[in-house]
Amino acid sequence: MQYRRLVLTFAGVLAFLSAPLVSAHGDKSTSGPTNFQILLISIVISASIYFLVTRFLSSQKYLSSPLVFTLASFTASVHILLGLNDYLLLVGGIGVIAIMGSSLVVNFSQWQDKMARLGLGLTVVVMFAAYFVSNHDIHYIAEDYLGITTKLAELSILVLLKKEWSQETVQNDQTMGE
Repeated sequence: MQYRRLVLTFAGVLAFLSAPLVSAHGDKSTSGPTNFQILLISIVISASIYFLVTRFLSSQKYLSSPLVFTLASFTASVHILLGLNDYLLLVGGIGVIAIMGSSLVVNFSQWQDKMARLGLGLTVVVMFAAYFVSNHDIHYIAEDYLGITTKLAELSILVLLKKEWSQETVQNDQTMGE
């Protein structure tokens, strides 16, 4: 339990310290960091989360694999940093953090674990779809390396969650067959 608090505190401090004002659209001038700086900050946060999860939580149960946890922290940090001026982005980032963070604090039953994974998957699907709904210009999307990188991370989360769900289903079927 002490390690869980350490991870949550460290992640919160990192997110707080790296959250100056930014804009979700690279073509608008702001006094905050550029998209490249946001990308670097998010990579540092997610790499730190990966280190903390694999180092301190390797023996404890949490929602998903360390890779899903890392990718979720990446997309959440991007959305939170961009969301300081756009509350819809902020809601998505906080939603992902809330789902992933709750698995560190609460010991989920098997059913609650499935529902939390489903909630994470649905949150990521909504964030993925909302990007393409709000950005109709294909030229902007093609040049938006931060958005494309974040969407690739979100696709990876969905693929890994599906893989984990399938493996869990196979294990349950084998257990019931015995």
